[in-house]
Amino acid sequence: MTGLVVALFSTDVAAKLAALDRSQAVIEFALDGTILTANANFLAAVGYSLREVKGQHHRMFVDPAERESEAYRGFWASLGRGEFQAGEYRRVAKGGREIWLQATYNPILGPTGRPRKIVKFASDITAQKLSNADSTGKVAAIGRSQGIIEFALDGTILTANANFLAVVGYGLEEVQGQHHRMFVDPAERESEEYRAFWAALRRGEFQAAEFRRIAKGGGEIWIQATYNPILDPAGRPIKVVKFATDITAEVAKRRQFQLLSLVANETDNSVIVTDPQQRILYVNGGFERLTGYAQAEVLGKKPGEEGCFGRAWRAPGRRRHPARETASQGCDAWHCTEASIRQPPRLSK
Repeated sequence: MTGLVVALFSTDVAAKLAALDRSQAVIEFALDGTILTANANFLAAVGYSLREVKGQHHRMFVDPAERESEAYRGFWASLGRGEFQAGEYRRVAKGGREIWLQATYNPILGPTGRPRKIVKFASDITAQKLSNADSTGKVAAIGRSQGIIEFALDGTILTANANFLAVVGYGLEEVQGQHHRMFVDPAERESEEYRAFWAALRRGEFQAAEFRRIAKGGGEIWIQATYNPILDPAGRPIKVVKFATDITAEVAKRRQFQLLSLVANETDNSVIVTDPQQRILYVNGGFERLTGYAQAEVLGKKPGEEGCFGRAWRAPGRRRHPARETASQGCDAWHCTEASIRQPPRLSK
């Protein structure tokens, strides 16, 4: 009976080892790091044949700087004492190719309890490491250029980067643990729309728009932002990450442009508004009546260029009067009239 139990146990152990051999990269070492054998999975990961590695030292897979380090010598000393090691390891495959292994180094003990060899079980995680590095790099790049703030699902602030804090004027210690509503106008924060906004985020629904927010001291700011629910492996929302860009100056410029448009629409004079490169952003009704060109025909073009009211600009008896008015929002106003120019009012910030 005892023999049967031993046989069954041996068969079970052999089956488990065979399963590991099929699924894992396996390599065996003497206590000094000399390679005894390796399976096909390990050899495929490093690109060598068994003949090329057998009898060599483990250091053949290690970067030169690491193999000469005290840490590397300590690593093998601990294995020699029978101490288990596990981690993610950067290794060098054939031809100098870098690979990453998720591995365990397992001292195998003899009948007296003393280590007699080391068996390493490993999985190639190179693709995963590269993907993680790519994702980390992208997030870091976003963090350098955008404001980032993270929230719990109830709107409590978890953390924020320096860019976001600079926009709202707070320190991290002033916002951490507070609710998002601290950035929201009192009338909005009590609204049904605001409650629905957070309810949608808790359901995992992405939100994006231009948002009016309140900075430290009560000043108004505008941000272009996305609120991104972050999901766990089961697809359930666990937090919300917001990426934001300060567009306060842009919104102010847009408002000034709208005001200029309202003023221009009240005059019979021809008014053209261009950007700093003199591309046309706006023309009023007086321009259309004077030149015969509709706004849609000239937007994005430069005054006087071919196809942009060139004939009307040069028509007999009609003079070009380029009066350049740099308004406070940075636009260029050009006026063309029969005999005189009326300057638009300057806009205050």
